[in-house]
Formats: sequence, C-alpha cells, structure tokens
Amino acid sequence: MKPWQIVMTFLVYCLASDPGALAEAGAEERPLTVVALGTSLTHSGGWLKPLETQLSECLDRSVNVLNFGRDGATSDWGVAVLEDVVHAGPDVVLIEFSINDAALTKGTSLRRSRENVKTIVLRLRDALPRLKIFLMTMNPAFGPRAWIRPQIAAYYDVYRTLAAELDVGYIDNLPDWNNLTELRARIPDGLHPVPEWAGRILVPTIARAIASTECVETRTKP
Repeated sequence: MKPWQIVMTFLVYCLASDPGALAEAGAEERPLTVVALGTSLTHSGGWLKPLETQLSECLDRSVNVLNFGRDGATSDWGVAVLEDVVHAGPDVVLIEFSINDAALTKGTSLRRSRENVKTIVLRLRDALPRLKIFLMTMNPAFGPRAWIRPQIAAYYDVYRTLAAELDVGYIDNLPDWNNLTELRARIPDGLHPVPEWAGRILVPTIARAIASTECVETRTKP
C-alpha cells in the first residue's frame, strides 16, 4: 500500500470511529443553506444575493440563500408553504411577515399573526431540530403605506417577544433604518427600500447574526 493510501485509510478509520466528527466533516463539505421566508421585502428586496456573497466570504464556505418570499404574502401563506421550506433542507431560516400582517387590507389580526409565526417556528423546529431560526423586523413605512399599518410597531414587537419565548434568534433591522439620513429617499414608495440600500442595511446585520464574529462589519456609512 502506498503511503498516501495508508494516511487516507487512517483518516477514514478515525472519522468512522467518531460519528460526530464524520457528520461534522460532511456538514462542512456541503453548502450552508439559508431560507428567507417573507414578503416582497424579501422576494423583491435585492438583499439575498449580497447576503449569500457576504456569508460565503466570511465563512469561507459555499452558501445558498433561497428566496421563499412572495409579494403581498402574510404569515398565513408562510404557514401554508412550510412543507416546501422543510423540503429545501435549510440550516437557517429568516422569517419576516410583520409588514403585511400589519396592513388593515390584509385582515390579519395581531393575535393571528402571533399564532401563525409561533406555528411556523414550532413546525420547523420539530421537522429540523438543528435548524437556526431568526425572526426579523424590517424597515418603516411612510405616507399611505403607513396609514394602512397603524399598529406596525405592535406587530414588530410580537417578533421580539416571541423570539424570547421560543428561544430563537431575533434580528431587529428597524433601528439601522431609522438611523439613516434622508430615509424617505431610501424608501421612495413608502414601503420598499431601494435594493442597494436594502443590501447595505440588512446584509451586515443578518450575516453577523448567522455567522457570529466570523462576519465583520462592512456596511457603507450613510
């Protein structure tokens, strides 16, 4: 047997004798899969590909960020597509439905929003015990878009309290948006941020939450 074959045989033996090490080695070889589950702020937000790039660079690992956002979606739709989310086999799921749940035109009460999000978290956790889950607040709204969302702050606050109750991650993006100068220029239609600014504001915060200290601050200052 050649020397390199002896070394490889020894390594395989060591990994096989420690199933945990073997699983860890396999996990590092496959891409990290992140599912972004939410509204048009996810589906058409323009921040998913930059997040994929940022995570891949700071983790030195292949990363796939899958777009499970839908324009106009509420948390009712989020519950309905859970089987598809589980089938995607994610390592991380990001959840945001507050901006549409809060719209009077959608008819999703604060109580129903809370129940839906809790259902999403519990079903995902039951199906994928090692899954990392993050509830996210997004950006503020202005003008008519804000008028039909008079309780948006309460809907956002549900995510904070649920994250603590269910012991899942919480990413509060709202303060970073509110700290911007010329905020309305960054969200010209009163609800949907310019994709470039969505990437600048959301990506560093989300990347740090997922990868901890492995991802450094890269946000461009306003």
